[in-house]
Amino acid sequence: MRPDFTPCLRPLDVVPVEWEGRPSLILRDPLGYSEEFLVVPRVLAPLLSLMDGRHDLRDLQAAATRTLGRLVMLEEVVSLVERLEACGFLEGETFERLREAAEASWRNASVRPPACAGRSYPAEPEALRKFLEGILAREVPSPRQAPRVLVAPHLDLSSGARGFAAAYRALSLPRGARVLLFGTGHHLSHPLSVLTKDMDTPLGVVPVDREAVDFLCRRVSRPFPDHFSHRNEHSLEFQALFLRYRFADFRVVPILFGPVEGYLSEGRDPFEAEPLYREWLSALRKLLDERTCLVLGIDFAHLGLRYGDPFPAGEREGREALRRDRALLEALFSGDYPRFFLEARQSLPFKICGLSVLLFTARMLSGLDLRGEIYHQEAVPFGPGSLVSIAAAGIYR
Repeated sequence: MRPDFTPCLRPLDVVPVEWEGRPSLILRDPLGYSEEFLVVPRVLAPLLSLMDGRHDLRDLQAAATRTLGRLVMLEEVVSLVERLEACGFLEGETFERLREAAEASWRNASVRPPACAGRSYPAEPEALRKFLEGILAREVPSPRQAPRVLVAPHLDLSSGARGFAAAYRALSLPRGARVLLFGTGHHLSHPLSVLTKDMDTPLGVVPVDREAVDFLCRRVSRPFPDHFSHRNEHSLEFQALFLRYRFADFRVVPILFGPVEGYLSEGRDPFEAEPLYREWLSALRKLLDERTCLVLGIDFAHLGLRYGDPFPAGEREGREALRRDRALLEALFSGDYPRFFLEARQSLPFKICGLSVLLFTARMLSGLDLRGEIYHQEAVPFGPGSLVSIAAAGIYR
């Protein structure tokens, strides 16, 4: 590897951990082009940030020497860069080969396979049934009627168990129901993307509503950009799992939503700034009928060291997050979109993982006579000095 090589790190998940007693970072590919992971000392974080395609290996050597306080040999830098390249974590030929193979496999797949089976939940059907039964057996309040719009978490199933229990014990579906399944596209750069494949689970396939998907594809100009981003996305997979466990006769319209924070930080309404949002809004409203319900797979605030804040998040931050989440939900329940838009802007510092889904839903339900109920709220510790807030809620018409 030549000293003038300028490595460019791909967007990765970076998880701080203690590994063999040392502060470390786990690097992994959130889109699943590469199945590898790499553990590096946390002290090398500044070095990773310089792998932007503009700094060569000599620059990285100098930065490592300053960071570690000792002479770092060029061979040490080369070794790190070669490991990153071998994992497919750098832009270049190795990654392109992985990308082409992964996308070809996805295109040829007849269904979306369960990405989280065996990791986030048991892959064996009977063990999975017991696992989900244990979650739904949690002691949580039960609403008096079934919601038409359900807010459910997408946090790790064990960590968010009470939220999942409160959400899915509240839900009831009529036979032949259509479920508009809205989820956070954590790595989706486009506004929206509809999944056209049925969703496989260890408990059986969750079928896509072909008629509805075909309708959307005729009505909107870009129905499924970044289709590959559905492959590893858990926000919809967890909802499909509970739906399959609880109900037999239903179909889904799975849609991922990309970020809207850029619009909100500038005070712009995405529905005014991006014609595609208006196309989707008009098309999806036409699917709302008596046998259709909405399920939103979203989390709320992400605070603390793991999420880029300069402070650890504890009990006080958790209470503030729950108050902010409640304000968002109450604005959603009101059917008053301008009110929700203002609350959404005020929520930006809390890094709401689901803000785009909530904003779209608020606009979609704007002007309707609604009632809402929060079933459960919780601030869940999630990593050292960090938390994620979740909620389960329902809207009735």
